Amino acid sequence: MNRDTFVARDVRAGCFVCHGGDAHWWGGPAQGTAARHHDATGHATWCDVYMSVRYGEEAPAPGQLDIEAAIAGAPA
Repeated sequence: MNRDTFVARDVRAGCFVCHGGDAHWWGGPAQGTAARHHDATGHATWCDVYMSVRYGEEAPAPGQLDIEAAIAGAPA
């Protein structure tokens, strides 16, 4: 079966000692960086991971025009 799927992951991390509650590292390496920072300094670090998954595509509303098709079909 073929299913349209979209997955997004947002990762941010920081050190409570160095940065408080503000994120200092972002993206894929943020979690590992927080872990390594803790190992190197003993500081309490944090990492938040937000994951979003979507299946399929929303059907266009009835009567909704595709603007590019409408422009292409318009009389010159």
